[in-house]
Amino acid sequence: MVENAEATVRCVYLPLAEAGLLVPSSAVAEVIVVPPIDVIDGAPDWLVGLVDWRGMRLPLLRAEAALGKSETDSGVRGRVAVMHVLDEDSPVQFYGIGIQRLPTVVLATERATKFAEPTVLVDWVQSQVELEIGDALVPRLDLLEQMAISALPAS
Repeated sequence: MVENAEATVRCVYLPLAEAGLLVPSSAVAEVIVVPPIDVIDGAPDWLVGLVDWRGMRLPLLRAEAALGKSETDSGVRGRVAVMHVLDEDSPVQFYGIGIQRLPTVVLATERATKFAEPTVLVDWVQSQVELEIGDALVPRLDLLEQMAISALPAS
């Protein structure tokens, strides 16, 4: 056993317009090109609509809008990070988060991440970190999935 071994967590940096989301790699099922979106009338700004993925209909979130930021167009580089749902009893098992480009794998260690004073005050952001590749928000994935599920129309 190695003494002074530093704990490492394999994460994925999901790039947004101004920062990114830092999530455990195990939370991401797949990253896909943005499929056609079925808009939901009357949905909150942060719920883009529903997308098809592997025979399932997934709610698609726009994190920037959930942060109170204006809409950004990711153009042809835009992707969807398909996220696992933590709640086994959930009516959906996956949801999507719109991202600006392909994500980056990050090995998060105490030395590689510097916690910063949060500049974003929303309940679904747990903390903020400074990484070599940019600033990242650490989301509360349980709250993001609750947002996605609660905004879906009753079926």
